[in-house]
Amino acid sequence: MIMPSLARRSLYRRLLWTSLSTILAVWLVLFAWFYWEVTRVGSGYLDGDLRGLARSLGTVYSADIKTGERVRIVDQLIGQFGHGYSEKPPLRSELAYRIVDKRQHLLAVSNTWPELELPIRADAPANQGRWRILMVDAVDAPVQVQLAVARSFVQRVQAEILVFFLMPLIAAVPIIMLLLRVGYGRALQPLALLASTITSRDVQSTAPLACPDPEYQELRPVFNSVNELLSRLATFREGEQRFFADAAHELRTPLAAIGAQVHLLARAESEQERAALAALLDASIARSGELVGKLLTLSRLDAESAQVRSEPFDLAALARAALSRHVPHALARNINLAYDGEQALPCRGDASAMDGLLDNLLDNAIRYCPDGASINVEVNAGFASARLAVLDDGPGIAPQWREQVLKRFVRLPDNTVTGSGLGLAIVKRVVELHGGSLLLTDGLNGNGLGVEIRLPRSMMAEEA
Repeated sequence: MIMPSLARRSLYRRLLWTSLSTILAVWLVLFAWFYWEVTRVGSGYLDGDLRGLARSLGTVYSADIKTGERVRIVDQLIGQFGHGYSEKPPLRSELAYRIVDKRQHLLAVSNTWPELELPIRADAPANQGRWRILMVDAVDAPVQVQLAVARSFVQRVQAEILVFFLMPLIAAVPIIMLLLRVGYGRALQPLALLASTITSRDVQSTAPLACPDPEYQELRPVFNSVNELLSRLATFREGEQRFFADAAHELRTPLAAIGAQVHLLARAESEQERAALAALLDASIARSGELVGKLLTLSRLDAESAQVRSEPFDLAALARAALSRHVPHALARNINLAYDGEQALPCRGDASAMDGLLDNLLDNAIRYCPDGASINVEVNAGFASARLAVLDDGPGIAPQWREQVLKRFVRLPDNTVTGSGLGLAIVKRVVELHGGSLLLTDGLNGNGLGVEIRLPRSMMAEEA
């Protein structure tokens, strides 16, 4: 069940909020930088312009200008300075000046010049009480200008900088969101087209998906993954269809035989004839049951969800138990069974699947070996793997056929022994699921067939 919080998640909204957050973060960083550059004490733009104002005042008072004209020029300079930072210029009570000559003789002073607790330093502006104070020597005149700016004006400048930056941002946020919404809506259209292309396909089709917008490199991994999945699905379906076709073909013969034998059994006249037909019927039923069992085993092993259970088992004990189960069948044909190898070899894996593997190998060996043959089972612990081998001295398999017989329903052309053609295919699949390797070699003393299986060291219990 999809949780409500997860159902509301959206890549579109994630892109929208990520972009908007990035824009706001950049805007705020620029605002912080501008605010710092303007208002920092000593080297900010405000203090730099205050120095320029002080030098201009020094030039005015060192020049031969009438008093009325000088007052007008001073007021004009102060107004120009104020309008550069605030819509409302500093009041007369917010900016004061004091001008002295080189001998500290007073030349001019405004009525609002404050009483300072500390002497003015010429190196940098400083805050004293409610004033910011600085002192500048005029460049072309032998005068010294002292300026005092009320910190209320500085705070008004700071507030107007804040409004100057934040009001446009507040007004622009809805417009930015609208533009991002439209832009991302158009940008994500290829993704919607991809979804439509996938959902509109025939559910039975496994043909590769055609990319409607191949120029978008972000969509290529999605198309490649979908096409890879479709290719795997096509392979699986092809194998499944071939499996069912082969199974139907293989089951047709024993079922036809059963039907014919039942028909003959119904028409049998003597008890002896009925007994012979009943024995043949039992053999046909047994063969059909064996074939169905192996088909079910192979189908289970082929399932997509087939997983190797990790459980401890003793490979040597499994091999000896499998030999014991096949002793009656071997004795009936005078076949010698032998075990050679470890007394115990702890492993981890699917014990049931390994048991079925041993049964298939021993059943095949006994089925195809002539009377009086020998079959050996060997279990050894190697440096990098555990080795399981079943060797016989029967007719064997020619080297050119050894790869073919590992496929399903493959039988040797000159073979007269009845079999399902699935035993070695089941063995191969079990080995694959355990991550091992399978090799068909010569058997005992260079005769017959040897099936050698190596299981990875990681399956051995000591390494688990």
